[in-house]
Amino acid sequence: MTTTKKQLTREKILSAAWQLFRRQGYPDTSTRQIARKAGVADGTVFSHFPTKLDMLKAGMLTQVDQVLARARQEDNNDTPSQRLLHHAGFLYGFYADNREFSRELFKEAIWQYDYFRPQLDDFKRQLFTDPAGYNELDAEIMMDCYFMTLLHGLNRPDTSCEQMLTELEAKLTRLFHDADG
Repeated sequence: MTTTKKQLTREKILSAAWQLFRRQGYPDTSTRQIARKAGVADGTVFSHFPTKLDMLKAGMLTQVDQVLARARQEDNNDTPSQRLLHHAGFLYGFYADNREFSRELFKEAIWQYDYFRPQLDDFKRQLFTDPAGYNELDAEIMMDCYFMTLLHGLNRPDTSCEQMLTELEAKLTRLFHDADG
């Protein structure tokens, strides 16, 4: 598939935005700074992303997709809970390594559920190897445990990725009594 000039410009803007957001913080990054870093005119930024929040959301989707792709390459787990723990290790690592930025990210993005829903729904389905065995309620409960553990961990500066994984595993074990299906 050939990448068009428009796609390349969009990717350049998104990359510049993500770098600045991580380095300076989302609130302290202007669209003008993003345009300068990307080497494009200010108006070009807005022709690709109507708002700065749109850049943040698109950047988050891209970053999470990349982390999940790396996790999938190494996933050989049998149960939905095991697969969630495996993927959470990659995701928690990503967020914990960028704790302050991640807190800003969730502060802005947490209210954008409809935007992230397709990615989340796809992820929930991937936890179940047999599509016929997909259980929406179990998937929702697992996601609630995942996000509550993540948010709790990000709000405690001394919490490591490993500690978050241990907490998530304990929650899943209590809830599902090792009876994944």
